[in-house]
Amino acid sequence: MPDSQPPSPDGVRADSRAPIGRNRQFRLLFLCLLVIGAGNSMLLAVAPPLVRQLGLSDSSVGWIFSLSALLWVLMSPGWGRASDRHGRKPIAALGLAAYAVSMASFGLVVMLGLNGLITGFWLFTWLMLARAIFGAFGSASSPAAQAYIADRTSRYERTEQIAGLTAAFALGQAFGPAICAALAARFGLVFPIWLVAVLAAAASYAIWRYLPENTPPKTERPKSEWRESLKLVTDKRISAFLLYGFALSVVAGVTVQVFGLFTMDRLGVEGREGAELTAAGFMVNALALLATQMAILPRIKLGPRGLMAWGAGLLAFGVAIQIIAPSLGALLVAQAVQGLGAGLARPGFTGGASVAVEPHEQGAAAGLVVAVNGAGFVFSPLVGGVVYETVGMNAPLIITVALLLAMFAFALVSRRLRAVRTIEPPPSEPTTPG
Repeated sequence: MPDSQPPSPDGVRADSRAPIGRNRQFRLLFLCLLVIGAGNSMLLAVAPPLVRQLGLSDSSVGWIFSLSALLWVLMSPGWGRASDRHGRKPIAALGLAAYAVSMASFGLVVMLGLNGLITGFWLFTWLMLARAIFGAFGSASSPAAQAYIADRTSRYERTEQIAGLTAAFALGQAFGPAICAALAARFGLVFPIWLVAVLAAAASYAIWRYLPENTPPKTERPKSEWRESLKLVTDKRISAFLLYGFALSVVAGVTVQVFGLFTMDRLGVEGREGAELTAAGFMVNALALLATQMAILPRIKLGPRGLMAWGAGLLAFGVAIQIIAPSLGALLVAQAVQGLGAGLARPGFTGGASVAVEPHEQGAAAGLVVAVNGAGFVFSPLVGGVVYETVGMNAPLIITVALLLAMFAFALVSRRLRAVRTIEPPPSEPTTPG
């Protein structure tokens, strides 16, 4: 069996050189992130009209996700280290199972709220706690999946391969809103949430049953492992990537949480129509991100720093378009440009962080990367929902543009980013004439 081959000298297995989508390992992990991406985009599409139907404030959209984001930040590094000790497969499967429980619980609480059985403070609290299950335990899947890729790719291949894996998340985000809009129009706003719970449970079983695990878990845990993992936060090799990733997470949190409210208020719609238009925007964004990672990224061959600079610049341009957008068409153009920027920025910092560390540090590094991906959502309700309600609908976006321009400058001038050595492609083998 190919899965039982020993590792090659550089730590890359011969059976896993195939591009993502061409062997069983990557197809299963692709499915894993596809389900998570689709579920998150569905939930984000229905959340703004749902909170208004439930009688909650607009800013509650962000706060419902804030506890989950905080737990995501705290738990992701631990799950990355757990995948080092216990293997990638069981940790990835656990994360998906927790995601299924979180979505099912969220749907149940929404149903109770719509029927008036829970209202006000307790409704808000139970919604937050249901989502928190995802932050605490669902955060296990991403670092385990990223570390699984890092185990099976060379340093040169890693940025592109991780981008290919995260494209699954983008694909879910692309088609999730469209599916959500169709299902919500026919069966109501809650049905898509239940559907995602079922799909996540099925994906968890598929990972547990069929994903081959070749990386031997550590038999014992070094006493200094936790301390060494925390040292990576300030390690010069990776700290600049984590700082950029945190800022990118704040941007993502603000733009995602504000877009549904912004669309409903700018276009004067509510309820299911608001969910459908919000879903259309998320779908365009995700399709642009997917096209960038699958078609553009492999051809432009930019290094991590270049991807980070171009990504931040395009994101700033896309948010600026949204501020002045007078119609749905203009809002969709803004989302397309933002998707293009995100499709460059995220692989830049995730791939760069992975390339910067050694093989035995991949689990811890992946956990930190996943943590900063969620860290911004802890603070984005302040910049997004609260500023939106108290200052105005454009204010959060203006703050976001300023932050993105600072990220653009940081990517260009940071000495730590410039110090990361470029990984050259392996030399091709000479061909024999005739």
